[in-house]
Amino acid sequence: MALQLYQVVSTQSIFVLCKPKQHLPQTLKHHRRQQLSIQCVSKTEVSQPDSRMVYQPTIWSDVFIKLLDASISINYERVNELEQKVRSLLNPDSENGSLSVLQVLENIDDIERLGLGYRFQNDIIRALSIIADRNIVKIGEKEDSVYEASLKFRLLRKHGYNVSQDFVRRFKDSRGDFMGVLKTDLKGLINLYEASYLAFEGERDLHEAKLFATQYLPNFKGREYGAHELINHALELPLYRRMLRLEARWYIDAYGKREDANILMLELAALDFNMVQSQLKTELQELSKWWKNIGLASKLSFVRDRLMECFFWTVGMVFEPQYYSCRVGLTKVGALITVIDDIYDVYGSLNELKIFTDAVKRWDITAIEHMPEYLQVGYRALFNTVTELCFNTPIALPILAKEWGDLLEAFYVEAKWTHNKYIPTLEDYMNNAWRSVSGVVILSHGYFLINKEMKKDTIESFEKYHELLKWSSTIFRLCNDLGTSPDEIKQGKTANAISCYMHANRVCEEVAREYIKDLIDEAWRKMIKAQVACSQESGDPFIDMAINLARLSHCTYQYGDGHGAPDARAKDRVVSVIIEPVKIRKKEHL
Repeated sequence: MALQLYQVVSTQSIFVLCKPKQHLPQTLKHHRRQQLSIQCVSKTEVSQPDSRMVYQPTIWSDVFIKLLDASISINYERVNELEQKVRSLLNPDSENGSLSVLQVLENIDDIERLGLGYRFQNDIIRALSIIADRNIVKIGEKEDSVYEASLKFRLLRKHGYNVSQDFVRRFKDSRGDFMGVLKTDLKGLINLYEASYLAFEGERDLHEAKLFATQYLPNFKGREYGAHELINHALELPLYRRMLRLEARWYIDAYGKREDANILMLELAALDFNMVQSQLKTELQELSKWWKNIGLASKLSFVRDRLMECFFWTVGMVFEPQYYSCRVGLTKVGALITVIDDIYDVYGSLNELKIFTDAVKRWDITAIEHMPEYLQVGYRALFNTVTELCFNTPIALPILAKEWGDLLEAFYVEAKWTHNKYIPTLEDYMNNAWRSVSGVVILSHGYFLINKEMKKDTIESFEKYHELLKWSSTIFRLCNDLGTSPDEIKQGKTANAISCYMHANRVCEEVAREYIKDLIDEAWRKMIKAQVACSQESGDPFIDMAINLARLSHCTYQYGDGHGAPDARAKDRVVSVIIEPVKIRKKEHL
């Protein structure tokens, strides 16, 4: 029979609580591997976990989704007209003479933040190529301000150019300190801050720039009009780590408040956002029918019903209209992962989970005969859905089946840890956890869904993305643990990054969380390095998908478990991206 959910860890828990929070020592930020001297007091009692886990029901019923109004009235001639006018803002050719390099960079930045980058992808690539090839406009040369140099560095590295961090040194004095004038340059400081988050491992100058900008940006609050919102937005989460559609929605509003806003660009952004959203509603309605027909939420009452949240994840990974089939497929994958994760976490006995794991690793439909009914329901849904997704690309099925087998093997390892009340070392935990978080399975499906022309070299080229998958999944795992660990500790689940570090180092949760945040920063630096390396060989949109998975991890888990236990903040995110259109503010043309 099914295993009772979560045994009591121990009456003498290894977990500890910090004393009332004080200012953390500065060494925490700079020397994360040193033992940190924050006093803790022992917590000797762990609350009894419930014998049955009950997840909150979905707030997005199939009736609500069915009644969504996906119709929209769009003047496509106006959209085309606006697109041509905005395209003219991306020409840095010297023969034109009307636009400086800085103006083109600013236009690229605004276009991308407004969510329009996919419409002008070729124009942006061409413009950045011209800028990168002009040796007379090297980053950090005397004519560059810190604002221009930082903006140029960020956009070039974001698009895969292996540009140097050396520009930072030009804004330091003879003693190696940042020039005092930068402390009063809001525009320069905020762009230096954003650029610093695209650092590689070991780029010390960019690390120092981040610390400097983070220290002095708060001083501008209240001193300049509109600065408070911009600074809070940046310090809450840097631009490069933000979900693209949420950022577009926020920036449409923020950009519209600027006196120097290009009204044509703003109008196009609002129209485009609503056009994309209309298509997303149609896709969601199609997926809702599939979810209801497959019946997993109704047949398995103990699992999370999270179709909307899975669709939101998929939109965050790949929102562009042309990738409709990829979005639909990935949402199905995400929903299956959520259900199977709950089978391993809250219901299955170890013997039953072993049978299920071995069956998936063999990808053998006849193995269903030896499973209890609830596992048959899950296995049949998994087998049929993945096989259907590979109908047009059968060459991908063996690869995806293996990834599913590896994922469930990782699930099984964690189930054994919980059953045996075993707390692994952080290293052992992470060797398993970067796979158990499911990022590799999600991205593997994404790769084959986004590359419709499947050839032998397409299969072979997938292997070169290993580092990108690993570090994106590592960020996913660590963000997930930061958001879910408080509930998991209460439930008796012994293995997560927080508890493993607390146990090994005998420190309190506050210290462990700061350490894990440092590991996330480190993983980002390694992922960006992998991104640039991959971009040198190809412009595969899959690279962006992997980066977007890491961005979604911050979005979902920054303030708690936005997937397992979505709160009002999570609901607002869904509403702003998928449900509520942008209001079109008609203004006179420039």
